Amino acid sequence: MSDKETLLFDAGGVLLDLDYAFLRRLLSLHGCNPETEDLSRAEAHARTEIHRRVRGGGRVGEAWRDYFRFVLGEVGAQRDAFEDIIDHLWDAHQRFGLWTVAIPGTPEALRRLKEGGYRMAVISNAEGRVEQDLSSAGYDGLFETVVDSFLVGVEKPDPAIFKIALERIGASAEHAIYLGDVPSVDVEGARSAGIAPVLLDRHDLYPDVDAPRFQSIEEFEAWLSGPN
Repeated sequence: MSDKETLLFDAGGVLLDLDYAFLRRLLSLHGCNPETEDLSRAEAHARTEIHRRVRGGGRVGEAWRDYFRFVLGEVGAQRDAFEDIIDHLWDAHQRFGLWTVAIPGTPEALRRLKEGGYRMAVISNAEGRVEQDLSSAGYDGLFETVVDSFLVGVEKPDPAIFKIALERIGASAEHAIYLGDVPSVDVEGARSAGIAPVLLDRHDLYPDVDAPRFQSIEEFEAWLSGPN
């Protein structure tokens, strides 16, 4: 059983998925009709692009439009429609959010972890509304704090954002785990803050990552309660 008592989570890709139904409706207006699994896979691959960008010295916050250009290209949208689609996505994200759908089974798993005595918080590179989105998706009451990069003025992988979360809840880095989904942002960021990193790799994209790696929240939950 893990000796850690504090669990810190990323939001998008770990707790929340894109609203793929909304994205499919928008794409259909432009003659593109991907399946949900196609969008999920394309988004996962887009995250590897962010991983490479950060490894090359870029900032995560500058990658939003490139992220969706990659997704749209992967699912076969017409390139001359990219910027119009992305404008609509940005407007929708500001008005009601895009990462708003709970990943199946995750709220239930986190409730079990909370009932088991774990303290929990969220650290997310976001645009100011992630706490609201988590609450609406069924995570209300689970977290002691939600640290949104837009609101605190610092983003992962900067160790400062991890320290903000720890300070808010009065927890120590040596007794904390951070579960994220982008190695250069989440694994390296958490480690630089003295926190044990764990990777949620739902599409098996990072087999060589230097951290415990799981493809589902249930695998992570089992790991916490077993020998490790």
